[in-house]
Amino acid sequence: MTNNYLDRSNYAKGLLLLIGKDKKITNAERKSLHNMAKTLDFNERFIENAIDELLENKYLGNEPPVFSQKHYAEAFLQDAIQLALVDSDLSTEEFDWLHSIAAANGLSDEWLKNKLADYLTNKDAHKAPALQIEKIFDAV
Repeated sequence: MTNNYLDRSNYAKGLLLLIGKDKKITNAERKSLHNMAKTLDFNERFIENAIDELLENKYLGNEPPVFSQKHYAEAFLQDAIQLALVDSDLSTEEFDWLHSIAAANGLSDEWLKNKLADYLTNKDAHKAPALQIEKIFDAV
């Protein structure tokens, strides 16, 4: 994935859109998105500007990202679940966004619900878990 700019852009944009779904951006969401963007090798100032302008940006679009490989989509959704729950509140809009991304990438409702349940039932999941995208980078 490190060499695929489109997948990296889709990853960052999908996470950015996720934090705006509930129309509020918490400090925890901002910090988490910065960490993920750093892993994706995006400029910190670029990401900060994108976050600051997110709720007013009418040109960002709302299409779910489609990844070139299924394991990128799986990694994205696992990181997105972590990001969506960083504020301890998964809104209907956030869940619907995750669902649309899973569907657009050929992942079943059952797969998404299982990953969400895994995260919610894992006591250690909220203790700065490793990002799935980092595991992909480590494997490359």
